[in-house]
Amino acid sequence: MPITPQHATPAFVDVTITGTPPPLPVPTPMPLVEQAEGVVNILLLGSDQEHISGGVGRTDVIVVASIYPDGPTVSLLSIPRDLYVWIPSYGFDRINTAYGHGRNYPGGGPALVKATIEYNLGIPIHYYALVDFASFVQIVNTVGGVDVAVECELHDTFPDPANTEQSVAIDLYPGIQHLDGQQALWYVRSRWSTSDFDRNRRQQQVLRGLYRQTLNAGLIPRIPELWDAVQATVQTDLGLSQVVWLGWIGSQLDWSNVKSRFIAPPFITPWTTPNGAAVYLPVPDAIGPLVTEALQPPATGRANQPAFRVEIWDGTGGPGLAEVAAERLRWEGFIVTAINPAGQVYERTRIVDFTTTTKGTPLWLLLRLYNRTAADVTSQPTEGAPFDFQVLLGADYNPCLRPSSIYYVPPPTPTPTPATTPG
Repeated sequence: MPITPQHATPAFVDVTITGTPPPLPVPTPMPLVEQAEGVVNILLLGSDQEHISGGVGRTDVIVVASIYPDGPTVSLLSIPRDLYVWIPSYGFDRINTAYGHGRNYPGGGPALVKATIEYNLGIPIHYYALVDFASFVQIVNTVGGVDVAVECELHDTFPDPANTEQSVAIDLYPGIQHLDGQQALWYVRSRWSTSDFDRNRRQQQVLRGLYRQTLNAGLIPRIPELWDAVQATVQTDLGLSQVVWLGWIGSQLDWSNVKSRFIAPPFITPWTTPNGAAVYLPVPDAIGPLVTEALQPPATGRANQPAFRVEIWDGTGGPGLAEVAAERLRWEGFIVTAINPAGQVYERTRIVDFTTTTKGTPLWLLLRLYNRTAADVTSQPTEGAPFDFQVLLGADYNPCLRPSSIYYVPPPTPTPTPATTPG
């Protein structure tokens, strides 16, 4: 049965904050994001605790999933744990502490996190789901592990689960990597050589991989028989009938209709609190439009517009890089029609545009994905072409693209250079 989003964010509790004056002016509540009727916003939380039985601690993973039943489509928005916000009934603090501050809040920690996100970002939250470290590892292992397109080389060390006095190294290189539960946990937690925004990107990669693996393992039809196990590993206010409906939505999803966005600079800015903590503040007049764009359905789901098709020619000279590029293109809503070996190493990545109109073109996004300019684009308009673009990956292709490197507002369309197809 469809979810009726009737359990929206609880009303703010008006409690006067006493004691030390707040370090910043108290913000006014953000206007609610405009979304179509029937959209359900689900808050996905990851605790930094091994087990939540002793308390949730901080919620270092915070992702809002907006489910659009018509389509269907899903829009994901990652919220950085160090975002410094106004927590209703408490005061200013990092957003990942809101759950812990909710002990005496009506509805507890989940209700306060919901209220905090609505107050500061204007997102009404209807339901939530929370897992701890152990539950996350168990979920990944249950579905048989997860395939992740590693974009950035990653090296870190973690305590050995079998012997906490020893450490285990994790060394991952760009390519499609299959991770078990413990490796996936390390992948989403690592911060030794990366930023919190990189962690947000990796968290969404694993979420997508889990979704795909759940489909491949045929677990969606088995949700009713697995419900007791789900309740033992996931803390949520979703019921069985609602999870079954979400499973049905997931089984109908097309990759081009799953959208990912991140709250990152320049929409937030670094700041130091009076006690010396490094946090991020929302940038006024910037974060609102970002959230609004992020939680809208993908363009293909919004206007029944077919996804643009891309053919890849691999001239990188490196193993696995073309597969990573293909996965990122699917992430951005493109259909990858083929990955072909170029038979040679291209010095520089180039793009061939076969479209016959610039209306609605995603060329600007391809330029940003590959850090190209108009001079790297060849125009070859062709009616009835089997694909819209060719991406000729060269030795300079760098898959390590940070979330803050992509701005999803298209600039004026560049004028490509007419020429014959390279390669």
